[in-house]
Amino acid sequence: MEFTPKFLQEIRQRLSEFTGNNRVIAERIIHFPEQVLQTKVSEFAEMCRCDSSQVVRLCQKLGYDGFTSLKNRIAAELIDPKRTLRRQIAEPTTTFGQMKKNFSQSFTRTINDTLENLSEEAIEQAAGLIRQARHIVVCGFGSSGLAARDLRIKLVRIGYYAMFVEDVENVRSLIATLAPQDLLILISFSGDTRSIQDSIHLARKNGVPILGLTNYLNSPLAKNAVCILQTTADEQRLRLGAMDSTIAQFLVIDLLSSLLALEAPEQTKQRILQIFETTR
Repeated sequence: MEFTPKFLQEIRQRLSEFTGNNRVIAERIIHFPEQVLQTKVSEFAEMCRCDSSQVVRLCQKLGYDGFTSLKNRIAAELIDPKRTLRRQIAEPTTTFGQMKKNFSQSFTRTINDTLENLSEEAIEQAAGLIRQARHIVVCGFGSSGLAARDLRIKLVRIGYYAMFVEDVENVRSLIATLAPQDLLILISFSGDTRSIQDSIHLARKNGVPILGLTNYLNSPLAKNAVCILQTTADEQRLRLGAMDSTIAQFLVIDLLSSLLALEAPEQTKQRILQIFETTR
């Protein structure tokens, strides 16, 4: 490595502040940052011979929201973009069986990590925002648009007035008509694309609350949302177009819509049956 990553410099500068388990955790992060990327917080805590809560608290003392936030920072500074693309594109000698195994492991890890990091409190807060909203606009661009469209369909089936528009200019026009009693739901893996930042700016200008679904807690989307639902997909911002992040988004959306549907199960069933009858 030709330079010392900034996150390592920052931890080394503060190492003298820590004693006991905090010192052990900090030193392990410094000497084995790859282990942070490859493990869950419970597994990393076991390596440090301490509790998961101690690892999370140490991460917070270092200025991160938690273990996942630290993991994202390490990934951004350590992982070479070319190596990231090589990981996504199979070698010519890779067998079909190995490709299936790799996909299975990747998707399973994404699902398990997302479920472990997603809190019931966050889901319930998101459901509360949806219940209170007069109008709901769901936005997502690129592959996140697939998840945004799916969420809009599920909300309509449950009985909420929700809109989804793909065209960027139409999205701007639609957001500009919203008011504080409405809700803007933004879905973005990175949380910092130009389209997402423009949407945030328009929403804040009109006092519109934002519900965000993203992978990064230090992104503009996470920082400007009144409620954030986090996915935990092992993808980088330079991507071939892998499905890990989209699968994580669909998973969170299914949990959220299921929670909303539980409040009025019979009404939800009737609406779905009506839609089925009119479209078959």
